Amino acid sequence: MAIVRSEKRSPVPISFKFEEDIVLTSTGAVNVHIPFIVNHVDFFPSSFKLEAHKKVIFIDPLVVDHEEPADYILITHAHQDHFSIEDIRKLLKKETIVMGPKKVYKKLSKALMGCTIKNITPWEKISFEAFTIESIAAYNLKSGFLTPHPKSAMNVGYIIGIGGVRLYHTGDTDYIPEMDQLKDMTAVLTPIDGGNLTMSTEKAAVFINHVKPEFVIPMHYNIGTDQIAHFKGLMNRNTKMLIMDGQ
Repeated sequence: MAIVRSEKRSPVPISFKFEEDIVLTSTGAVNVHIPFIVNHVDFFPSSFKLEAHKKVIFIDPLVVDHEEPADYILITHAHQDHFSIEDIRKLLKKETIVMGPKKVYKKLSKALMGCTIKNITPWEKISFEAFTIESIAAYNLKSGFLTPHPKSAMNVGYIIGIGGVRLYHTGDTDYIPEMDQLKDMTAVLTPIDGGNLTMSTEKAAVFINHVKPEFVIPMHYNIGTDQIAHFKGLMNRNTKMLIMDGQ
């Protein structure tokens, strides 16, 4: 798989300010090419930066530009469109804490030196100064040898709590039963248009309409399709949609 910066990426990063000192930024569109499978698709990945209370948190950094070093890097799982050791290295400083599920942890433990690496399992809660990070299970409902995100992999999504803001990045997942217990979400970053990889646009809308966050940010979709408009048409109007792919 080849993943490079997309020509459709906005020259100015797309950001949204939840509060004066809490800003979420998309790291932008990428171009994905998988020989004999995918021929150069412009893709909006699950890669984001959160700046809050003078801390910098990256989630699944991918094809990052000249960014300031991260205080925390959160990896949801080990697929190449979420887990890039090259990009993680660009963001490291001595104090950086990198966390991810077991497969990510094993690879990082061999590849990185001089930073703290944590193995995260679903349903952990960790407090860091002014904020908390909770890990949530992320998996496909269908099981089998070719399941892209099996429950046994113990992949995760993350809820970041900062003051009165709760931001949930689902990672790659179907709409799983564990999500029904979630509440009081300021923003949910959810995959749509998932095919066999993640929840469909229709299932994502059911999920969002159940959880009722203030904002929803669709991710993990091919740019240029009609799925954003389709998703918006299915969604409860009380939830505001933020489009951060730069188009």
